Amino acid sequence: MARDVQEPVVTEDSSPMGGTREDHPAYGQIAASRVSGHAYLYGSDFAHQHYMTVRISRSQLHRSLSRDWPFSREEVIEVALSEAQWAQFVSTPNSGSGAQCTIEHINRVGIPGIPAPKSRQAQINHEANETLQSALKSLETLRAEIEALKVSEKQRKTLLWQLELTERGFGSSLKFTADQFSEHIENVTEHAKIEVNAYIQNAVMRAGLESLSAPILLDDKPSHA
Repeated sequence: MARDVQEPVVTEDSSPMGGTREDHPAYGQIAASRVSGHAYLYGSDFAHQHYMTVRISRSQLHRSLSRDWPFSREEVIEVALSEAQWAQFVSTPNSGSGAQCTIEHINRVGIPGIPAPKSRQAQINHEANETLQSALKSLETLRAEIEALKVSEKQRKTLLWQLELTERGFGSSLKFTADQFSEHIENVTEHAKIEVNAYIQNAVMRAGLESLSAPILLDDKPSHA
C-alpha cells in the first residue's frame, strides 16, 4: 500500500551558516557504535564486555555554501546487539523474523535493563527432571494395568520384571547420566569462554603491535610558495 507523499518544510536558517533548513517526518539518521562495558543482552546467555549499538534519530537537512549538511536531532530508538547478533543482522537479510536485539531507549526514555540470565544447565536439568517424573508416572499407570490383566501369574511376573528394569533405567541410571552430561557441558562452556577471551586479547595485542610497527610517512620535502 502506497504511503502519502509530503513535501519537506523549507525555512531560512538563522544560524551563522545561513542557507535553508529542511524538515520532514521521514528524515532520519542511523549510526552504529561499538561499546565497551558490562551488559546483559536479550538472546544471550552470558555477560558482554563488548557489544554493538544502533541508534536511529530524526534528521534535519541544512543547505548552505552549496552543500547539504544533515544534522542528527532527537533520538527515536537505540538498540544493543551482541557481536554475534550484529553479524547475523548485517549478513543475513531476508532471513526469518530478524536478529534479536535489546531495546535501550525509545524517544530518549530509557528501557529497564535485563537481569543476569539464569543458568542454562539448571534450566535443562529442571526440564529433564520434569520429563523423567512424567515418564515414571506413566510407568506406574502401566504397572496398574499389568496387574489388572487377566493373564497367568508367570506372564504377569515376567511383564512386571521387564517394567522394573525399565524403571531402573529411567531412575537413578538416567539421572546419573544427565548429571554427568550437565557437568561436562558446564566445563566445556567455561573452557570456551576462556579460549574466546584469550583469542580476543591476542587479536587486540597483535593489532596494537602491528599499528606500532607500521611505517610513519612524513612529508619532509620543503614546501614551495
